[in-house]
Amino acid sequence: MKKLSFWPLAWTLAVFAAAVFTLDVLAGLLFPNWYVMQKAWEFLLPGYTFISWGAFLIGLVESFIGGFLTAVLFVPIFNYFHSRTEPKYAETMTPASQHH
Repeated sequence: MKKLSFWPLAWTLAVFAAAVFTLDVLAGLLFPNWYVMQKAWEFLLPGYTFISWGAFLIGLVESFIGGFLTAVLFVPIFNYFHSRTEPKYAETMTPASQHH
């Protein structure tokens, strides 16, 4: 396994977090009893209150940034531990003519 590249993972996590936030807000609009997640978003995202375009945009940006910051922490930690588990040498093949 090779090391993780920062930018692809950062974009993936940021867009994923924004998509999950958007789907959850839509679920809150369709199902009024979805109050548990509404309260969770209000707790996790400063400035977010349910059912307001401005608050939705704030929550969308904050969730996007949260996904990006997850990659900022995750990629270096993963690559550090990944490099510790890799073998320090690579076996090389030699041509059969060199073996006597």
